[in-house]
Amino acid sequence: MLATAKAQDEAFDVDDSVIPQRPPSHVFDPAKWLSPDEEDSIQDELARELRDHEIDIYIVTRAKQPVQGAKTYARTLGETWSRAPVWCVIFYVPGDPSGFHVQAAGLGLDPARVNRAVAEASKRARREMTEKDRVMAAWSECAEVLRFMHGARDLSVDALVDRQNELRGEWISKEKWKRIIMVGLVGFVILLAAVLYYVFTGRQKKKCPAVYHFPDTAWRRRYQAPFSGGGGVVANSRRKKERVAAPAEEG
Repeated sequence: MLATAKAQDEAFDVDDSVIPQRPPSHVFDPAKWLSPDEEDSIQDELARELRDHEIDIYIVTRAKQPVQGAKTYARTLGETWSRAPVWCVIFYVPGDPSGFHVQAAGLGLDPARVNRAVAEASKRARREMTEKDRVMAAWSECAEVLRFMHGARDLSVDALVDRQNELRGEWISKEKWKRIIMVGLVGFVILLAAVLYYVFTGRQKKKCPAVYHFPDTAWRRRYQAPFSGGGGVVANSRRKKERVAAPAEEG
C-alpha cells in the first residue's frame, strides 16, 4: 500500500526549479486528473482555437501547488510556451479549495483589460456544479473574451493603418501642390525680373541716346600718297560731356 502511494506521489511530482518544456498538446496533466478521452476532446478544441483564432490555451494540472505560487507559475508557463499573439493558461491542483487559476496576455492588448476580462470569465465559470465542469468552462469562457479582444485589436490596428495611409496620401498631395506652387512662383519671379530689366534698360537707352564723336584729324601725306586716307580716325560711343568755355576763352 505504501509502495503504491509512493509511486503515485512520484508520478505527480514536478520539479519547480525547472520550467517544463512545452507539451506536444495543449494539455499538461502530470496530476493524471483527466481521462484520455477527455484530454483528446480538449486537445481538439484548443488546437482549433490556435488554428482559427491565434489563441494559445493550455490546461495544466499538478498534484500540489508550486513553490512560486499558482499565478506566477501559470504566467511563466504561458510566456514560455506561447506560440501565438494571445495566450492563456488554466492551472488547477485537483482537490485544492482555491480552485483553478487563470493567467492570460496578448500582444498589443492592455494587461489591465485582459486581467479584468479573464476575472469576469472565471467568475462565470465557477458557477458550474463540479470542479471539472468549472475548469472546462474556464477555458471556454476565457477563449471567448480573448477572441473578442484579439479581434477588436485587429480591427483597431487595421483602422489605424488605413488612417495612416490616408494621412500619408493627403500629405503627399499637399507636398506635391506645394512644389508646383513654389516652382510657379520662382518662374514668375524670374519672368518679372526679366521684364523689368528690359523695360528699365529700354528707358535708359531712350534717355541717353548714343553719341558718336569723331575727333578732328590733320591731312598728311603717307608714303608720298596724295592723301593720308582715314588714318587716325577714332569712333567713340561714349557720351561726351559738353565742354564749358572758360571766361577767358569767351572774351
